[in-house]
Amino acid sequence: MKPGSIIPSNVASLRSLTVTMAVMSYLACLAIGALILVERAVTSWTSGLSQEMTIQVAHVRDADIDAEVAKAQTIASGFPGVLKAEALPNEAGAKLLEPWLGTRALEGLPVPRLIRVMIDPDRPLNAEALATAISAAKGARLDTHRKWEAELTRMARALSVLSYAILLLISVSAIAIVIFATRAVLQANRPIVDLLHLVGARDSYIARQIDGRFLRTGMLSGFIGVGLGLLTFLLLGVSGGGGMAAASRSLLFSAPETAVWSYLFLFAVPVAATLICLITARVTLMRRLGVVT
Repeated sequence: MKPGSIIPSNVASLRSLTVTMAVMSYLACLAIGALILVERAVTSWTSGLSQEMTIQVAHVRDADIDAEVAKAQTIASGFPGVLKAEALPNEAGAKLLEPWLGTRALEGLPVPRLIRVMIDPDRPLNAEALATAISAAKGARLDTHRKWEAELTRMARALSVLSYAILLLISVSAIAIVIFATRAVLQANRPIVDLLHLVGARDSYIARQIDGRFLRTGMLSGFIGVGLGLLTFLLLGVSGGGGMAAASRSLLFSAPETAVWSYLFLFAVPVAATLICLITARVTLMRRLGVVT
């Protein structure tokens, strides 16, 4: 007798289990994809912040702002560990404040001038010494972006914990669903199980005949879920412009050395779904068969 042949393939409990596990796998795929995108984005942002600093030169009474900007730029350019110091246009500072103050409120305000400092990754930079050096220019102050880097890191950790919590809840829910489905299947086929017990079949043999169906159910639902997840990211990627579309495209069509890890994590969902169905069904069956006997 082939494994699973004592259980018809069109059992209602197995059909419901396939649909439910496919939805769970789909949600898990979305959570894993979101986790990958968040970690990539935060890594990109923090690496960019760690390689740049900003010098703000405020307007000071009785001081020529252009001369002070040039002075601060000269000091920063010749400082050890600095690749380049570039004075940004006058409008750069105003554009940063526009989302909060608007364009009209900025008219006539002494908006600070900005200097972008590019850091040499191969040479350590003493930020405190640079801050002290540029203080020779009136109104100059160094912004190391450490505050924003810490905020991004904190946000990434919070989102990662949330994603892992969602995956844990999905796994627990899937286990509970498989337990109920296994009991329903066993109860619906109890006459067959009683007959097998009557002819001397052991519980392990009966469990192998039944959990073969759960093995195929878990595998099928897992691949359906990951397929729907990949289709969702594909549709988001081709839907148009915007950050969400670009992020979805980067998840599916990034460099091979990066994409291989993304697909590896995503296709771990069918493996996990199969193992959850198989192991949970086997444990539940062995316990319930002991009750039946």
